[in-house]
Amino acid sequence: MAQHERIDCHGFDITAHSRCNRLGGWIAHVDIYHNGRLFATCNPDTVQPEWQTEAEANRDGIERGCKFIGGMMNDPHNRSWVAARAHAEKWFFRIEELQESERIALDALVRKGTSA
Repeated sequence: MAQHERIDCHGFDITAHSRCNRLGGWIAHVDIYHNGRLFATCNPDTVQPEWQTEAEANRDGIERGCKFIGGMMNDPHNRSWVAARAHAEKWFFRIEELQESERIALDALVRKGTSA
């Protein structure tokens, strides 16, 4: 049975599950949900990193998802434990319209008690 990881980050549900590519490396697929709706997804096929185990790939996927949300929320504690991934946001493809995404992020900031 495939292994997966799940975490809540700033009110967003991040799920990672991995697959083994044709070269034997593990690559995570990441889905980010907000209020039960798909918010963003990431499924890098031809980019690094590749991991030796499914568990490593899932942890990296969770980290990339948290970094993506943390960057959107301007979290000063947002950091990568695996490697600096300033380019991680490029791997995410927006599902919702930009205006809707901005509204969701602003609502989350207001609930957190942070002014935008």
